[in-house]
Amino acid sequence: MSALAYAAERAVAIRAVLAASGVCQRVFTKLVNGETITKKDKSPVTIADFSAQAVVNTFLHQSFPADPIVGEEDSKDLRGEEGRAMREKVLELANTGLDSPLTEESVSE
Repeated sequence: MSALAYAAERAVAIRAVLAASGVCQRVFTKLVNGETITKKDKSPVTIADFSAQAVVNTFLHQSFPADPIVGEEDSKDLRGEEGRAMREKVLELANTGLDSPLTEESVSE
């Protein structure tokens, strides 16, 4: 298999990770504390986790719309009134790493 076989996929992956890491860096620079959800395994899910996943998923979906995506974080925690504050922060942060802004609906899908 040639090194160019997955050149497009590699380029998208690099762009996605660079954008997502920029979003995470902005979160940690702002020192956003106490904005986590604790999963069943007791590991925290921060707005950085959700935002980075939203950015990566957006890049992947735009470049490979027919490919299914499985993410680590479950967006059910962002749905409904109880998830509104977290959803709004995720949306705001994710949009700092994207050329085209996401909507509230796309973040909680």
